[in-house]
Amino acid sequence: MTRPWDDEITESGSGPYLRLLGIEIVEADEGRALLRMPWSDPLDTFRINHVMHGGAIASLIDAAASMALRTLHRPQDPPWRITSTSDLNVTYLNAATSDVTAEARVLRAGRTIAFFQVDVKDTSGALVAVGRATMYIRPGD
Repeated sequence: MTRPWDDEITESGSGPYLRLLGIEIVEADEGRALLRMPWSDPLDTFRINHVMHGGAIASLIDAAASMALRTLHRPQDPPWRITSTSDLNVTYLNAATSDVTAEARVLRAGRTIAFFQVDVKDTSGALVAVGRATMYIRPGD
């Protein structure tokens, strides 16, 4: 069965970067997205403590918000020329030392701007970071 988001990472402008980080779309549905980023040695900030790099977590938050936004676009809507992050805030609560998931949800979306809340958890379910994002939507021609 083909899911509507199966090709999103490949087709998005940041696809190669997200693939480099190993980010996978677990599910995406009506203003919500769940993405997974597996633990890997290149994401290990400190070889002694084995803590995932904060920039990788920020990238996961950004990708999850973007995917949640994509679920709101309907075929009957005017095409979007660009969606881009205009603001991203990350609060790190715990060290991530395993695979992580990010669950993004749309808080509010209009014609040109959308707001998101993203929770990042490790494999034990512990909250390791929270993010807030604002994305700009530029309608296409």
